[in-house]
Amino acid sequence: MSPRSAPVVLKFGGASLADPRRVAAEIRAAGRHGTPVVAVASAREGVTDLLADAVAHPRAVTAHRRVLPHLRDLHPRLPPAGQRHLTRVGSLLASIERDGAADPALRDQVLSQGERIAVHWLSARLHEAGVAATPVEADRLGLVTDNAYGASCILFDRSRTAVRRGLHRLLDRGEVPVVTGYFGRSLEGRVATLGRGGSDYAASGLGALLGADRVELVKRHVAVLSADPREVPAARPIPELSYEEAEELAQFGARVLHPLTIEPARAHGITLRVRSLEDPRVVTTIAPARPGRRNRALTVLRPLRLLRLRVPGGRQRPGIVAEVSQRLASAGVNVVQLYTSSALLCLVLEPPAVLPALRALAPVTQEAAAMVDGPYRVALVTAIGDGILDDLDRLPRAAVDGAEGFSATPRALSVAVPEGRAVAVVRALHRSLVEGRRP
Repeated sequence: MSPRSAPVVLKFGGASLADPRRVAAEIRAAGRHGTPVVAVASAREGVTDLLADAVAHPRAVTAHRRVLPHLRDLHPRLPPAGQRHLTRVGSLLASIERDGAADPALRDQVLSQGERIAVHWLSARLHEAGVAATPVEADRLGLVTDNAYGASCILFDRSRTAVRRGLHRLLDRGEVPVVTGYFGRSLEGRVATLGRGGSDYAASGLGALLGADRVELVKRHVAVLSADPREVPAARPIPELSYEEAEELAQFGARVLHPLTIEPARAHGITLRVRSLEDPRVVTTIAPARPGRRNRALTVLRPLRLLRLRVPGGRQRPGIVAEVSQRLASAGVNVVQLYTSSALLCLVLEPPAVLPALRALAPVTQEAAAMVDGPYRVALVTAIGDGILDDLDRLPRAAVDGAEGFSATPRALSVAVPEGRAVAVVRALHRSLVEGRRP
């Protein structure tokens, strides 16, 4: 493949696989001028949830027996290689039933079967539509990750040679590689998934490794909107985002993008496009920031819990913030947001982290006579956009009255509010910051 023939990477979400003919049409359109095309496929819609539920209930033998028939129904006329993966699912579930549990690596091995089956099934359907598709399983290709099973990161330096060699060989033969999203091979040589939505991250990572012209994330019903339309009926599509804006959206809970999707594209200057398969007019382009462009989007992160830590002397007590942070980190507790005042440290946590956090903070309460209040049920509402600090005077009173905490950066304004007020707050912010209505 010559340096001028940079490929296009097309990632197809699970719902978009419902019509393989449309997938074939998208691939042909992307490659009509001789552009090499690499396709990345998620598992079919609902399959990952099905497999995750089976692993979560290791003794549910009756439910396990329904998994294979359901997978067969979703993948009719599955070729022999895909059939072998179906058999593998049955063997893995039988092993989990015997042991009564699955460690994180075994869980990832089960979850990876959805993508493996999907690429063999989709490749067969693409062949029927006249596309020279070849199924490729990412771990066997050489996509290497760290050992953080369930939420692993791609190791680009370790992946580059094998991935480029394997995919270039297929592209040079005029074939369309159909690569599994969602997982790779850990440093230990085991299957490691990239977390929910990880097929977006895999596509962006493959684009970076190949020096792609662009990466397109094709989703059947999903678009990048200014807010969740289920909570804000006036939400509108966002045509363009900077890399940084898109990253903030993903980090603060916009489920349309995996949080790590942006970094490989930004590092290699690759344009990302999020497209709706149902409505070709709905496209969001993610690229370097352009002066004068004004985007505003709202996200809601919940359910969350807030702990108030009151320490005598407050921030005047040397090292108190560092001590709290170190104790939480040692206990493996991730803090979603930290607010401080002269008297309080307020910690916003995911619900499962509350008990570990209370245990980790027990020495502080004993040695420093600190008091902990909570947990309180909160949501984190965030307004995102380049230059968002210019909008501080536009924040409606409804968004800040009764807030438990407030933080501001050049690209994100976050307010922790009682969980029951989240919808009212996000609607008020949308009216002011997106629709332009004065508070």
